[in-house]
Amino acid sequence: FKAYYKKGNIVFPLIRKPPLYLSYLFIGNNLLYRAFRINIQIYNYTFAFILISYKKNTRINFSYRI
Repeated sequence: FKAYYKKGNIVFPLIRKPPLYLSYLFIGNNLLYRAFRINIQIYNYTFAFILISYKKNTRINFSYRI
């Protein structure tokens, strides 16, 4: 990724401005908006660990002890 990005081969699209009600959730300063930001962080942390996939390597035999 780094090699292609530095050469300019990858062009990312510009981020569009979100709707006003979504902007308020992320930049608003009242109690409801702050609570949303705290709760969304909790969801993000939770999903970060849930979405990890694990594939067992069956080629290695772990039954032998050293």
